[in-house]
Amino acid sequence: MNGGRSSWRSCSDSWVVRKVWLPVWAVLSCLLLAPSLMALAISPDRMNSLAASVAVPHRECPLCGMTRGYAEMARGDIHAAWGWNRGAPVLFMAGLLNGGAAAVYLAWRWRRRAGSREKENSSPA
Repeated sequence: MNGGRSSWRSCSDSWVVRKVWLPVWAVLSCLLLAPSLMALAISPDRMNSLAASVAVPHRECPLCGMTRGYAEMARGDIHAAWGWNRGAPVLFMAGLLNGGAAAVYLAWRWRRRAGSREKENSSPA
């Protein structure tokens, strides 16, 4: 009895991962990809003016220098980005890689779903 239940549980867990966690991960990853893409699309001067406009004088936070670090990463200057905030190069690359993987996953799922719908429509009734 226990063996049957554990196989059902693994099947159920697989369904939860496939139907719930992967889509949630993909959507959140695409949202987290936005700052990296914004840094690549916006000129570094505009990114620096954006950073200056939201800065609170004389207050330090863990994300201080992150916008300027992202702007430097978009230029390709890892050393300068590291100087602004040590997390900027890591988060920039993680955002690009994870967001890219999520975009590929979403495109694959969309194409797979479109293919299955096409098969259903073309099958004789």
